[in-house]
Amino acid sequence: VCNYLPGSQFSYYPHGIGGYKLKKNSAFYLNDIHFGPSPVDVEDSSYFRLYFTSKAPTRPVSEFQIGTLGIAPVTPELVIPPNEIKTFHINFTVPEDISVLSLVPHMHLIGKKFLAYALKPSGDTIRLIRINNWDFRWQYFYQPPTMLPIPRGSTIYVEGVYDNTSSNPNNPFSPPMQIADRDGSMKTTDEMFQLIITYVPYQKGDELKKLGIEAEE
Repeated sequence: VCNYLPGSQFSYYPHGIGGYKLKKNSAFYLNDIHFGPSPVDVEDSSYFRLYFTSKAPTRPVSEFQIGTLGIAPVTPELVIPPNEIKTFHINFTVPEDISVLSLVPHMHLIGKKFLAYALKPSGDTIRLIRINNWDFRWQYFYQPPTMLPIPRGSTIYVEGVYDNTSSNPNNPFSPPMQIADRDGSMKTTDEMFQLIITYVPYQKGDELKKLGIEAEE
C-alpha cells in the first residue's frame, strides 16, 4: 500500500490525479517493515489510515519497478566481492506513452552513485535522476518540476556504483565481505538496486502540469 523509506516525504499530484482503484473484495497487506537497532525491547505501533471516496480520481496512478524484484533484471548479477568497486545496469523499454509523477532510486549501505535517463526512439535523451553521493539515510520520492512525458518505445537506462571496500565508511562489514541481493533480501546488510516510477498514461498538456507543493495551488 505504500513505500516508506528513510527520509522519504510526501508526493504531491495535480488535481484529479492520484489514488488507486480497488476491485471488489480487494485485500490490503503489509509486506515488510524495516526497523533500526534498539537496545531495549519495543513494540511496533505503525498503522495505516485509508481514505475512500465514491468519486474516483479521473486519472488513477500506476507504478512499475525495475531492478531487484522488478520487471527488468540487474546486469550483471548483483554480487559485489570484497575490496571491489563495481558498476551494475538496468535497461527497460517503456511499452506506452507515460507521464512520470515520481522517481524512487533505491540502494543499501554500499551504494555510492545512481544515474538514470531515458533514450527516446528519436535518439533524444530525457534526464531522470543523478545522485553522485548516495546516502541510505535519505531516500526521497523525487519529483520533476512538471509531469515528465516518456514516449512509448523509449529505453530507460539505470547505472549504479557500489563500493565494497574498507575506505567506504558505510560498509557494514570490517573487513569487507561479499555482499549480494540474496534473492531479493531486504536486510540492510544485503544489497538492492531498484528504480520505482509512479506514472499515469500520457495526455496532451501533461508537460505543463506542476508537481510538488506547487501542484496543490
